Amino acid sequence: MAASWPFIGRATQLAKIRSAAEGVVVAGPAGTGKSRLVAQAVHGLDGVAWARATAAAAEVPLGAFAPLLPATPPAGNPLGWAAAALRAPVLVVDDAHLLDPASAALVHHLVTRGGTRVIATLRSRTPVPDAVLALWKDDLVPRLELEPFSPEETEALLGAALGSRVEAATVARLWRASQGNALYLHELVLSGILTEDGDVWRWRGPLTITPTLRETIAGRIGELTAREREALELLAYGEPLGADLLAVLGSLDAVQHLEDRQLVTVQPDGRRLQVRLAHPLYGEVIRDGCGVLRARTMMRRLAQAVTEAGLRRREDVLRVAVWRLDSGLPGDPGLLLAGCERARIVRDLELAVRLGRAAVAAGGGTPALAALATVLSYSDRYAEADDVFATAWEADMTETARTDLGVQWALNLAVGLGDVARARAVLEETTRLARGVGARQGILIMRAVLAVLTGDIAAAEELLARTRELGPLNPHGERMIGGADAAVLLARGRAAESLARVAEARARLVKQPDAMRSLAATLTGTAANAALLLGDLDGAERLADEGFDLGGQFGSWTRAILEFGTVKARVLRLRGRLADALAWARDTTGRLPACSALAGSYLGELAHAYALLGDVAAAEEALARVEATGRPIGPSAVIPLRFAQVWTMAGRGDAAGAVALCLEIAGSALPCDEPFALHDVVRLGRPDLVSARLAALDVDSPLVALFARHAAARDGAELDAVSEGFARLGLLLYAAEAAAQAAARHREAGLWRGARAAETRAWQLSQRCQGARTLALMDLDVPGLTPRQREIAVLAAQGLTNREIAERLVVSIRTVANTLYAVYDKTGVNDRAALAAILNR
Repeated sequence: MAASWPFIGRATQLAKIRSAAEGVVVAGPAGTGKSRLVAQAVHGLDGVAWARATAAAAEVPLGAFAPLLPATPPAGNPLGWAAAALRAPVLVVDDAHLLDPASAALVHHLVTRGGTRVIATLRSRTPVPDAVLALWKDDLVPRLELEPFSPEETEALLGAALGSRVEAATVARLWRASQGNALYLHELVLSGILTEDGDVWRWRGPLTITPTLRETIAGRIGELTAREREALELLAYGEPLGADLLAVLGSLDAVQHLEDRQLVTVQPDGRRLQVRLAHPLYGEVIRDGCGVLRARTMMRRLAQAVTEAGLRRREDVLRVAVWRLDSGLPGDPGLLLAGCERARIVRDLELAVRLGRAAVAAGGGTPALAALATVLSYSDRYAEADDVFATAWEADMTETARTDLGVQWALNLAVGLGDVARARAVLEETTRLARGVGARQGILIMRAVLAVLTGDIAAAEELLARTRELGPLNPHGERMIGGADAAVLLARGRAAESLARVAEARARLVKQPDAMRSLAATLTGTAANAALLLGDLDGAERLADEGFDLGGQFGSWTRAILEFGTVKARVLRLRGRLADALAWARDTTGRLPACSALAGSYLGELAHAYALLGDVAAAEEALARVEATGRPIGPSAVIPLRFAQVWTMAGRGDAAGAVALCLEIAGSALPCDEPFALHDVVRLGRPDLVSARLAALDVDSPLVALFARHAAARDGAELDAVSEGFARLGLLLYAAEAAAQAAARHREAGLWRGARAAETRAWQLSQRCQGARTLALMDLDVPGLTPRQREIAVLAAQGLTNREIAERLVVSIRTVANTLYAVYDKTGVNDRAALAAILNR
């Protein structure tokens, strides 16, 4: 990794500096790259002089310009002498806010005199000399504000610096830690927190502070009084802290001084004022400089003050639990358990596990065991969670606690370990022990969810009907049954009704959005897939992003990141952005735990993207990983694998086998998946096999209606219209394939103008699909081949002999030879190597 990072982005700002004939003032926070930007702007110009202001140089008149001036000033007018001595056509003044009054006056004089183009940098929100302030205040030169890097700019910079892609979640975490500060970002990467996994960089392990970063931030913090240091230490261990609490701790006066120095921020939060450190890394450096005893003292003071104030805010119980635990105070099982629950809610799962273990060790009993088992399951430690669940199950507990434990254990068994039989057995035992109506209803809903997961929709509907027959549901039951109803409606292909049910269920979550984050994720996932079935890619992508954020600022809820990263990849694949889809799928599967019953969903999407890009070997490798990762259960895990197998077979040249597999999938798929299976047959060139079935589907969706129209199209004009319909929905790969098929139909009909127009459209659309390689698009490389000719051409290009091709396709060797002769005649080549070059195989 290079010590100096490449200069990227900032194109607009670069152009503004270069076009500012009289000069410009570039302002921004420390570390935003002001000096680097200006250096890039003046690179290659003749006669550039640099003056670098420092606090030390400000003690001497014209100190910043000393390297540019003669050693001895003459008597008389030093300003005129200095201006005359500076003959450079371009003068860069770095850190102009540190200029002494004489140097500031010189800069102002050079600008007003003309003849010298002055480019100055300064730190924003910092006092500057009056003469420098006048530069933009009096409209002498423009002022350009340079903001920290955005998340997108951070991603581009990291990719350029590291030479390969950085995982999306890692980019987000680095951006939060650096706040877009280029200098801090650079040092974070140099600290070694990133590891390269294949050609993707990921954050691994705890954040570490390099000596350079420590010194840089210490320099930014500067000299502190004892009271200021104490206030910063309290914030480092406790932020955000209320101003009233800091007043109790005797630090409010110091905080006011720190706010003036921009080391802390004070923001209204309801009726309170919340104080935070001005940058996340300040806390890291301050904690790094505290000894063990000092740190414990700070945390004990915080715990005592917040406890005495009454633990009035939701976060207080978690913070006090952590402060007491880290400061070595005796463990309070109730407090530790409450902290564990709060950490689970905010999805800081590593902390939740730590607090759960501490609660068990402190004598928290069965409630602590149940809490620990649950957070272990959320953390994807399914086998360990299973052991703790089993231990907790043997203890006495209330009916409500027993029901909650049984439901969570069943989820761990099904979703984590893929053991549906044991999950059902646990639910049956939980039902046997339950007496109250609310408990029995909760178990029935969970059994319905398990039925949906395994694809038994009729059983799910029957279980939900039984739930309602038991009587009115309590508020928790109403929320849970809404999510189950929405999932059933989606499985039945009733996407619009599913979305409506999601909206109703979400409305019930308004009062408890955090406490029911798992249900919120379930509803968001159902809504995203319903939007996909309707062809609403924008809505699906928005929901995927929303769900991805549920992974939490700590990034430890891997299950949400896996699910919604996969949904995002699917949306991008349908948009035709195959390279982007592959990147998201790779990021997602890079987080797969050692065991997951839903691994097929994630790896299936990865394999699908590889196959559509023509990398069949990588697709097959991804499919093989499923065997080592888990045993897929139910349609949500199995169907994505089978769709990937279809396109992997097609990529190998086995179009007939791919079509047969599609028909097999459609024969057993749920109504929500059947349209995609049937439409893949159309994309593979056999609409005659599925046209009637697509037309007869009872699925209310504009997208499915377009699938049926695609299958029924019999001429080029109708396929042109289908292509336009897919393009309007944003499904560019489908649009490109339909246009390529239209070109072939036009050619068959002798409509050469229509063929050329459709072929041009197909080519243009395919160029936006980031390297898509499907059978329909192959006609763009080799126009005029029939489906059978394309099939044999692909196999021959892969190096198969005529006999091997004949055996695979169950045709005679003579048929293969005659077909290849026709292919060679159309393509103008005479051997397999040349054919492979044309087909880009």
